[in-house]
Amino acid sequence: MALATEDTPHAAVAAPSSTQTQAIAALRRAAPALGWDDWSGERAFAGTAAALDALDLAAAVLRRRVRAAVGLSRAEMGELARAAVDLEEARRALRDELLDERHTLLAGVQEALGRLRGIDSVMALLDRATMEVCRSCGFERAVLFRVADEQLFPVSAHFAGDERGADELLEVLGALPSDLDHLRLEAELVRRRMPLLVDDARHDDRVHPVIAEHFAATSYVAAPILPEGRVIGILHADRRGQGREVDAFDRDALAAFAEGFGYALQAATLAGRLRAQRDHVRGMLGSTEQLIDELLDAEIEVSRVDQEDPSRAAHHAATLLDAAPSRLEQLLTPREIDVMRLLAAGETNSGVAARLVITEGTVKSHVKHILRKLRASNRAEAVSRYLRITALDGAE
Repeated sequence: MALATEDTPHAAVAAPSSTQTQAIAALRRAAPALGWDDWSGERAFAGTAAALDALDLAAAVLRRRVRAAVGLSRAEMGELARAAVDLEEARRALRDELLDERHTLLAGVQEALGRLRGIDSVMALLDRATMEVCRSCGFERAVLFRVADEQLFPVSAHFAGDERGADELLEVLGALPSDLDHLRLEAELVRRRMPLLVDDARHDDRVHPVIAEHFAATSYVAAPILPEGRVIGILHADRRGQGREVDAFDRDALAAFAEGFGYALQAATLAGRLRAQRDHVRGMLGSTEQLIDELLDAEIEVSRVDQEDPSRAAHHAATLLDAAPSRLEQLLTPREIDVMRLLAAGETNSGVAARLVITEGTVKSHVKHILRKLRASNRAEAVSRYLRITALDGAE
C-alpha cells in the first residue's frame, strides 16, 4: 500500500520544519511495517497540520496491523513496536509545534487589531485591513467586501508581493453583479452569519464561476464582519502560493480578525460622527457669538447717538425697529452672509477661515447650512443664487 498524495497546483512548497523532518524519518522507518513499501518517505508536507494527518493515518494503519497480527515472530513484533514508538514521538512533537503555530497566529491577530484600533479614519481602516489580515494570519491574499442593502461591493485587496494582481482582481470583482442573489456563497454567509471554509472552490456550485476563475485558489476561507449582529462586510483569504490549502484553524483565525476589525470599524465611524457634531456645534457657537457681538455693537451705537442728540437717537431706534430685513437676511444668518460674500469673491475655505478668524471646520459647517438654505447642490450654484438675491435686494 502506498500513501496516497495529490499533486499540488501551487508554485511553491514550503520547506519542512525540523519536526516535519522527524515525521518523515519516522514514516520512512515504519513503511515496511505499515506495508507502504513503495513510499520513499521523501514527501515534503504542506504544513504541520498535513504532517500530523499523515502520522495519524499511519498510526491507525499500524493499530489495525497489530490487532490482526497472528503468528508473527518476535522480530516482527519488535519492528511493529518500534514503529509505534517512533510514530507517537513524532506525533507528540508535531502537536506541540501545531499548538505553538496557532498561539503565534492568534497573538499576531491581537497585535494587528491593536494597530488598527489606533486608526480613526474609516477609509484608512478599509484600505489597511487586507494587508493586516495577511500579515497577522499568514495568508497570501485577502479581499474585503462591503455589504449594504443586500449588495456586495469590493473595497480593498492585498496580494503578498503582487500589488498589480490585487488591483486587477478588484476590477474583475467590481464588474460582477452586486446583488447577493447572484452570489450564493456570500448570501449564505450573510444569512448564517458564520465563517465558511471552501475546500474545493473550483467545483463548489455556491462559488460564482468568475470568482472561482479569477481568484484562482483551490480553497479559501471567508468570514463576516458584524460588529452589532448585522453583516456589514465580508473578508476572503487564501494561501495560494504557499504550498498548502487553508484549514479549519485558518477559518477560525480569520473569523477572530473579522470580529475585532468590526469593532475597530465601528469605533472609527463613531469617532467620525463625533468630529462632525463637534464642528457643527463650533459653527453654531461661532454664529451665536457673532450675533451677540452685532447686538452689542448696535446697543453701543444707540447709546452714543443718544448722548449726542436725543432726537437722533429716537429716530435711529425707530429705524432699527421698522427696517424690514432683506431677502438675504431672511434666509441666512449674518455670519453665513459673511461667509457667502467671501465665497462669492473667490475665497477658499482656508481663506474664509483666515479672514473671519474661525476654524476651517466651522467654515465647512456654515457652507453646508448655506447650501441647504439656498437649496443649492454645490458652491457654484449657491454663489449664483446669492448674487441674484443680492441684486434683487439692491433693486428695491
